[in-house]
Amino acid sequence: MYKFLSNISLALCVNLLTFSVHADNLQSLADVEHTAFIYTLAQAQTRFNNPQVSVTPLDSRLRLQHCEGGLEAFSNRDITAAGNVTVGVRCHQPVAWTVYLPLQIKVMQPMVVIARPVSANHVLTEQDLRIEQRDIGNLRQGYMANIAAVVGQQAKYSLGMGTVIQKNHLRPLNVVKRGESIVLVASAGTMEVRMQGTAMADAGIGDRVRVRNLSSDRVVEGVVDSPGVVRVTM
Repeated sequence: MYKFLSNISLALCVNLLTFSVHADNLQSLADVEHTAFIYTLAQAQTRFNNPQVSVTPLDSRLRLQHCEGGLEAFSNRDITAAGNVTVGVRCHQPVAWTVYLPLQIKVMQPMVVIARPVSANHVLTEQDLRIEQRDIGNLRQGYMANIAAVVGQQAKYSLGMGTVIQKNHLRPLNVVKRGESIVLVASAGTMEVRMQGTAMADAGIGDRVRVRNLSSDRVVEGVVDSPGVVRVTM
């Protein structure tokens, strides 16, 4: 992809190649790359701690007239995320030119990863997990930073060793089972009534679930409050 972007940069500057530029009056490509690097690093440091920036070198065939007015870096949009970005560098005099450079911002953060392969529906334990430093720029769905927040949850899918745990990989452990007898708690203001019921589906804490009230034989919907307890509002 970087090679493709570099080719775009050359296409945008093709008019510059038509100028007769003496070798001793060429702009240093290293200076252009350094200008883009410093600009991108400064932008990244306003958002992240210890970001790492790398720049893809310009095509060595590119010939730019030396910029006497000073190089200026810019971006057509705010640099607010890690990952791949494009930054422009331009000159205003004696000849106006602009090139675009692809760069990559890496931000390493500690995050929870799978320490050994697990199967779908496996209830995760501390032994299944470890903390590793990974680049957040590759994680569009976020990540988990605390092992304690992952332990006890079920894996929705089979996960290979080294997989970064993301929220969409997990589901809370079912603490209510279909057909299981549960306590149905109905609240109205400060008044609370407890009845026996039967869960009509599996559910985890915070999930909504339908329950048959054994006293009235009515089916109501409530929220799982704790193992074996479903709360409804009257």
